[in-house]
Amino acid sequence: MSSRYPDAIPVADISSVLVTDALLEIFSKMGFPRQIQSDLGSSFTSLLTTGFFDRFGIKVTHSSVHHPQSNPVERFHRTIKRMLRVLCLESGQDWEKNLPATLLALRTITHDSTGFSPAEFVHGKNLRTPEVLLYEHWVDSTVTEYIFDLINRMRHCHELAVTTMTETRDKRKTWYDKNAVKREFRVGDLVLVLATSKPNKMAVQWTGPGVIESKLSETNYIVRMEGKKDKTQIYHINLLKPYHQRLERVNLLVNGEENQEREAEELTILYPVSDPNIYDFERIKADSALEGRLSPTEIESLKQLLGRHKKIFSNDPRKTHLVEHDFELISDKPIRSKPYRTSQRTAERDLKGRD
Repeated sequence: MSSRYPDAIPVADISSVLVTDALLEIFSKMGFPRQIQSDLGSSFTSLLTTGFFDRFGIKVTHSSVHHPQSNPVERFHRTIKRMLRVLCLESGQDWEKNLPATLLALRTITHDSTGFSPAEFVHGKNLRTPEVLLYEHWVDSTVTEYIFDLINRMRHCHELAVTTMTETRDKRKTWYDKNAVKREFRVGDLVLVLATSKPNKMAVQWTGPGVIESKLSETNYIVRMEGKKDKTQIYHINLLKPYHQRLERVNLLVNGEENQEREAEELTILYPVSDPNIYDFERIKADSALEGRLSPTEIESLKQLLGRHKKIFSNDPRKTHLVEHDFELISDKPIRSKPYRTSQRTAERDLKGRD
């Protein structure tokens, strides 16, 4: 992975059988690796593939879900697809015909992060390409001198590549973390996961909540989602956010027997019935301060007068025929209110009033 040496083998599909055959073809040229990185595709997590890796002592690390930044091969896929698209449009051939030329270009070009081409790391020198117009001048030397010179040159390239990659990585991390906020989850925390929908990969939504099972690193966590029995998934911290559970509100519960007894007590309450013809003369006398204005004889006469004409001085106003008043309207057009929803109780009351 540090050499950035690309290799690609065309396959009809990504079944486990074809994937293992393609890996064997690569291993026959480069040797069996100690560690390999892949995504969480079924072709790399099936029993056949995992058994293949275990048999040859290969440690497998999987990238977190929906986080291709952690897998450099994803960037290589984007680059090689762009080059194949251009070559196929120019030559009109199928993409597998243009694959060798594309791999040759990627192996001999100088990489930005290392400062060397991938072929220089693997073969100790750059490959001969059609662009090379001048032949190399061979210098007579012994085989031993050539081997030592090759070893020293590869060691020097490796040291320079490590230094350049470290500087480039630190520079990119500084820019990437410029506005970043450090976050951390604990085991047992509830989180929401940003996941793409299966029908449309461009549509994302927060799903969950899930529970943090364990912490693999500063950025990767194992999350167990609700509803999925014994199924966990590795997620990057950029795809997680804390889940704040709403406070549960319990309505007031009232016993039915107590409620019926309380209603029965309310029904037995006697409410005063007000008669518009009955008034309190003592209250009228106190409010009007009649004792300071009239004599006791005049107050008694006023009381008798109000008693004889109590219908006239009633508290309930009614219609009279003595005076009339006309209201002049601005327009003859009737004013209609907009229809609006009413409650069931109001509708029943209106229906009873119409009956």
